[in-house]
Amino acid sequence: MARAASHALAPPARGDFDRRSGGPMAALAFLVALALWVTITPASALATPPSKVPAPPATGGQARGPGAAATDPQRPTGDQTATDPAGLPKGPAAPAVVERLAALQASVTLKVVHPDAVRAAVIAKTRELGGFPTLVSDGELQLKVPPTALPAILEHLCAAGIVLEKSLNRADRTEAIAQLDAKVRSKHEIFQRLRSFIDDSNVSATLRIERSMTQLVGELEALKGEAEVERESVRWAVVRTAFQFHREGRLRYVRSPFEWLNSVELGRFLAGFDAR
Repeated sequence: MARAASHALAPPARGDFDRRSGGPMAALAFLVALALWVTITPASALATPPSKVPAPPATGGQARGPGAAATDPQRPTGDQTATDPAGLPKGPAAPAVVERLAALQASVTLKVVHPDAVRAAVIAKTRELGGFPTLVSDGELQLKVPPTALPAILEHLCAAGIVLEKSLNRADRTEAIAQLDAKVRSKHEIFQRLRSFIDDSNVSATLRIERSMTQLVGELEALKGEAEVERESVRWAVVRTAFQFHREGRLRYVRSPFEWLNSVELGRFLAGFDAR
């Protein structure tokens, strides 16, 4: 049976018909047999087999089969590490760093001998560092300096006398400033929406919208003022200095119209009373 099936699938040979009958009848029988063979033979058997062309070897010395997916030479495989154009390995992306906004306040209590001279020297140093005084009195001095100049002015103060007390306060104002900015943006968006309603409103609705807009303007200005105060506290570091000193009384000599009084040594005269 296997041989019969194999013979049925084979195309008829022209010589077989020529040897058996010959003539036109042989040619006609050959054509009929060929038509029947084409009809019962599967299409896959009639298709021309594809030519076997060897695939070019993959880059990197690895052979790639017909069904293998194409790989990007720049894409790292399981045993490779991603590199940058310079050939250095790339690490994981660093997280974004958010700059913190801090308000700095320093307080120093000094014991000095000559407060006026110390005060003048501290003010001169403050101006040199880009700051300025905000309060000047006999016993207190308040300064504002850039945050980067705070260590320098504190060092100058501590060298001017005996430090009795020193403190430094740092307050993070990042969240407070962000919240105020968000409120300002929200109020501004509401204001713009109210303005867009005016053209399509009647007189009564327009008056109500204008009252709401006026209220929003007041709230916006207040929020902007608070935000500016917060930013000002971050922009400058505040230094409060208190002076402790003992001021000694000094005698002031004036010339008397009486010559005999000018010849008296007043200091020795008063010292004689204190001795008694």
